[in-house]
Amino acid sequence: MSALLWVFTTTCARQTFVNEVLGGAYDSQAEHFLRGNVDVDAEAIGHEAMIVNDHVRMYFGPFPALLRIPLNLVYPAGHGKWSRISGFCAGSIALFAFSGLVRMALRASSLSSRARNWVGNASVVGFAFGSPLLLLLGNLSIYDEAIIWAFGLSLAAIFFVFRARQSEARALTRALLGFSLCAGGAFLSRGTFGAPLILVALFLVPEIVRQNNKITNLIALVLPLGAALIFYGCLSYARFGRITGVNFDYYINPVHAEFARNFGVFSPRRIPSSFADYFTFRLPSLHREPPFLAANRHSYNYPSLYSNDFSEVYLPVTWGSSWLIFGAIMGIICLIRRHGATGFHQAVAIALLAQFICILSFFLLAQRYAADLYPFLIFCFVIFLSSGGVALVRSRHVMIGLVGLSVIVNSLATVSWLVDADQNVPMKTKAVWEKLLGRD
Repeated sequence: MSALLWVFTTTCARQTFVNEVLGGAYDSQAEHFLRGNVDVDAEAIGHEAMIVNDHVRMYFGPFPALLRIPLNLVYPAGHGKWSRISGFCAGSIALFAFSGLVRMALRASSLSSRARNWVGNASVVGFAFGSPLLLLLGNLSIYDEAIIWAFGLSLAAIFFVFRARQSEARALTRALLGFSLCAGGAFLSRGTFGAPLILVALFLVPEIVRQNNKITNLIALVLPLGAALIFYGCLSYARFGRITGVNFDYYINPVHAEFARNFGVFSPRRIPSSFADYFTFRLPSLHREPPFLAANRHSYNYPSLYSNDFSEVYLPVTWGSSWLIFGAIMGIICLIRRHGATGFHQAVAIALLAQFICILSFFLLAQRYAADLYPFLIFCFVIFLSSGGVALVRSRHVMIGLVGLSVIVNSLATVSWLVDADQNVPMKTKAVWEKLLGRD
């Protein structure tokens, strides 16, 4: 799966060092960090700039910029062209973390060894090609690079949570350290992924207190994540004069800035409409020519809810990840059953549900934002695999079939979006895709 995703990310291994849309902004931010300030070059951030007291700032998470510092020191010729390598590394972390979660869950299941292999392998294929991972790797502009890092590190943090619950002594310390590092990285990539992990860290404290080496384990849990939070607060204050993050009053886009000022960036009033858009059964129109599905924007005009009069959700989660929706629903049933899951698992699910609800209350609708919905869905899916029992045995063939459906629909729709509708895909990349689709 990693090899196939590498081929997809680099457009059939033809394009590795590519200057993605605004991708050089992270390199510019890295240079300014080394100079001791938080500015960014105006030409690097372009139309996504924020102007604070005549200084140009960016609102994207700093984690990809921090990665650029050693990369540009080792290979200066890659300046501004690291997005695809960076995104592939993040995608690989996501893939391996998900694989690890599925493996741990299936060990506790009542499936036979053969059935475990089928379900486990199908789930990994489904995650690689029937989730937002494909879109994020297909377009690694500034908008998606931070999201895929947050997504990958968030899943890695969840993986270490399960490891911590199964470990003792030094293994527990390593698991807690891994969780803290990944949670901190996720928070520095995108706050909506990192915030629920802070709650999960608090839930881990009582577990640590009951173990030996309390001080060592608490340090492993608190130190990296605490350092990330302090850095984030200091950076936000230096950028916008407050520690809580972005201030859209400084945004040079007048439409979004005015809307955020009048109606807010997050609002619970948007939850029903957003849920309807992300989880409808709307399917892209069918075409005779490859890739056979035509993914595009659709009208979604709610002037007091969303700043745009359209939605970029080209494929609802119900089609793109139907296998995961099925497993997550079964996992939710396990969580609410009297003996289906522990109180700790229920608390973690609630924390991840907060992220799920948060993105539904956001003032924009886009396919890339659907990634925020997946940590909760994946957590519930893992709970189902580990405690599904007879239900898992009876439904495994249905789930494998849904994986096949999701992979086909999501792959075709994503290619259509990248080639025909996405404005942030480089023209050279689109040209390669069009040639592969036989459009020359």
